[in-house]
Amino acid sequence: MKLEICIDSFDGMIGAYFGGADRVEICSALTLDGLTPDPGLVDICCEYDNIEKFVMVRPRPGHFTYDDFEIGQMKATIIALKDKPIDGFVLGVLDSYGNLDIETMKELVYLAFPKKVVLHRAFDYSNDGEEKIEELIKMGVDRILTSGKKPKAVEGLDLIRDLQAKYGDKIEIMAGSGVNFENIKEIYEKTHIENFHLSASYTGQTEIDYDNFGKAFDDYRWTSSGLVEAARHAIDDLKNKKV
Repeated sequence: MKLEICIDSFDGMIGAYFGGADRVEICSALTLDGLTPDPGLVDICCEYDNIEKFVMVRPRPGHFTYDDFEIGQMKATIIALKDKPIDGFVLGVLDSYGNLDIETMKELVYLAFPKKVVLHRAFDYSNDGEEKIEELIKMGVDRILTSGKKPKAVEGLDLIRDLQAKYGDKIEIMAGSGVNFENIKEIYEKTHIENFHLSASYTGQTEIDYDNFGKAFDDYRWTSSGLVEAARHAIDDLKNKKV
């Protein structure tokens, strides 16, 4: 069983690492559901061993239908980062009809090789994701992050269970969106997936409180090593019961 924490700062890396995560998804702007991170953050995360590191490749917020310039940017990101000591990339592309853009996905997966590729929640926004899984497997996609096409994973357990039952021996199915230490047990018992994706974060204010322009700084999203550790314990309890 694997615990993945999505992070967008060095603080997040520290929280994930010392909280006991197996893997991090390195992003920027988690408040926008994650964008391509700064290379400096990738570099500093790579200084930590014994934890898997996957890098988000998403050039902008919003929908997942990209023009040629944006696809070119995604390819440039992969080329720039693939020689770093990371384990893979997280990405997804839909066509203008809302279907998985299989041909573009192939290009990106092949470019990323030998690094692994994860399809992020573009799967949940697609019209035909369930119908394209065999093609994803064939092209070499390693894992699918999904909430079961619902706002929260606990609402999409039926689809997650069905995907796991049908494809779980060929591709990893990972639950994300609203996953936390309190519902990991329920998700596992109802789906039998073994990959859990969460932010383990809370919102708080920065210690810097000066205000020169009549507007306070926005609240900041912090990764909590305590919440990571609680999720780690929840997963370890399930692993011990399996044994």
